[in-house]
Amino acid sequence: MKTEIIYPQFAKDRGVRYWLRPRNLWAARFKFLRRDFSNNWRRKFEQAGPTVHPSRSVPFSDLLQPGRSTSNFRFLILGDTGEGDRSQYGLLPLIRSLDPDFMIINGDVAYPAGRHEDFINGFFEPYRNLRIPIWAVPGNHEYYSPNDGQEFFEIFCTQKWGQLWADNGLVLRPQPGTYWELRGSSRNPPLVLIGLDSGKKGNLDRDDSGSADDRQYNWLEARLRAAERDELKVIILFHIPALVDGKNESKVGLGRLHRILASSPSVRLVVCGHIHNYQRYDPGVFGNYLHDVHQAIPKQPIHYIVNGGGGAALGSPKFKGAFQAETYPTPKAWDAQFNLGEKLLFWSPLAKSSLGKLAISTYEAAVNDGDAAQLLSFLVVDVRNGVVEVTSVFMDDLAQLFQGIPSVEVMNPAVRVDPSKLATCLQTKKIVL
Repeated sequence: MKTEIIYPQFAKDRGVRYWLRPRNLWAARFKFLRRDFSNNWRRKFEQAGPTVHPSRSVPFSDLLQPGRSTSNFRFLILGDTGEGDRSQYGLLPLIRSLDPDFMIINGDVAYPAGRHEDFINGFFEPYRNLRIPIWAVPGNHEYYSPNDGQEFFEIFCTQKWGQLWADNGLVLRPQPGTYWELRGSSRNPPLVLIGLDSGKKGNLDRDDSGSADDRQYNWLEARLRAAERDELKVIILFHIPALVDGKNESKVGLGRLHRILASSPSVRLVVCGHIHNYQRYDPGVFGNYLHDVHQAIPKQPIHYIVNGGGGAALGSPKFKGAFQAETYPTPKAWDAQFNLGEKLLFWSPLAKSSLGKLAISTYEAAVNDGDAAQLLSFLVVDVRNGVVEVTSVFMDDLAQLFQGIPSVEVMNPAVRVDPSKLATCLQTKKIVL
């Protein structure tokens, strides 16, 4: 018996027809026409908004239900979620089954361009009635907005849209800025979670205005010193990766960031998004990258994960580079998604040209996604009595998780994945911080 997955009607309006509409295609795809002044933009809209506390630091307890112990809680880290189509909605039964206390979205919350309507379709509607706090860092698509990312700031960092959160059954706990810290109190838990704002193109070292984000870098160094003083372990999140597809992304200006991370004995895990698959680099590989590219030697082994598999169109895991990674989906599973004509597009000598890259990028978003709830990934972080454990979650196919059941309505809050099937999604190779 094939399980019928029932999606809300409006979700079907996303996907192929949506991405091929000229307005959305222009907003999301013509990156080469965009200037990046995000190091100045974030300062501008923060100055116009509510006062941001210099520490930008909030205890984990602020995101937990009253009475919930900070010794035992769970949260999820998802990346590149906001397409508002079946692939995003298809993760809902898995998210509910994991029963998180809160969620973090590591950029690209609202495709294609961080407009108010994009937040409705890619954030509020899909996560309706989860009834948990959700924090985020902005991705490049949020900076494509008409107001250069201010929409993200107003939604996540102010009370301006509080009624919209309430109407959609979500808990608003305003962030202290587009970059922020969640911290343990008195080593309970012994964890710090830092979300960074990598801007429109990942050029914190120097954007198109010639400006560096010294304020964010200085803040990060201060928070890492505080974590080291208190003997806390740190997870770092930011959207645009420098190490990706097995090599260094030369167009990203994050050298200073990586040297800061290497210099801190508290940093244990770095998680990026932006690329729509899962790439896990062991500490030895990431250490070699820091040494070879940034002339930095990490004080402690640092795990490094690129994971933008939260619902956006799948990106190819087939790449060659000096730095090897474990990928999901596997190249074999990826190949199974394409027909011969599609493979020829990727293998064409023109694929590396600007026109070819645009064609492939548009094709991936508009056609290959197919809006199927397949080959998706995210992370679950468990804090249990002082131990922090990070588990990768891989969902091969939503329908397989409900095999034998005639139909499943993804928006039904009562729908849960059977524990035995849920266990097949949780990877056994965990990171213990």
